[in-house]
Amino acid sequence: MLNIFNIEKQASKRVHKFLLHKSTEENIESANARLVINVIIGKVSIHLFDQNKFLKTLSIRAIVEFFGKEYDETKVNSLSDYLKKISQENNIEFSKANIVICETKGELKPHLYNENKYVKRLSTIELLTAVS
Repeated sequence: MLNIFNIEKQASKRVHKFLLHKSTEENIESANARLVINVIIGKVSIHLFDQNKFLKTLSIRAIVEFFGKEYDETKVNSLSDYLKKISQENNIEFSKANIVICETKGELKPHLYNENKYVKRLSTIELLTAVS
């Protein structure tokens, strides 16, 4: 029998390792690190922030390869499709949807925002599935 809670927890741990890795590279506290996935000029982008301070844009290739997967253009399309899907489900304009991945109460969790307005928590499994 599948234990969805355990699978979600394992997926969160994998993403947390990635965020810890990037935080160490940038010499910032991992608790302050934020990954933001959004659309800029029609293209899905992933950005690393130190709280609200922008640090750099990350390549989807680097993220996919960190998780031991092979990169191809379908990963970008899949992530874009996921963002479109959750935007539509939550009545958010695609260009205003932001997924923010950060540590909350000691756990790494992705959240959906309509620009800067919080909408809801997302499944880490679904997000990882979109890029791996």
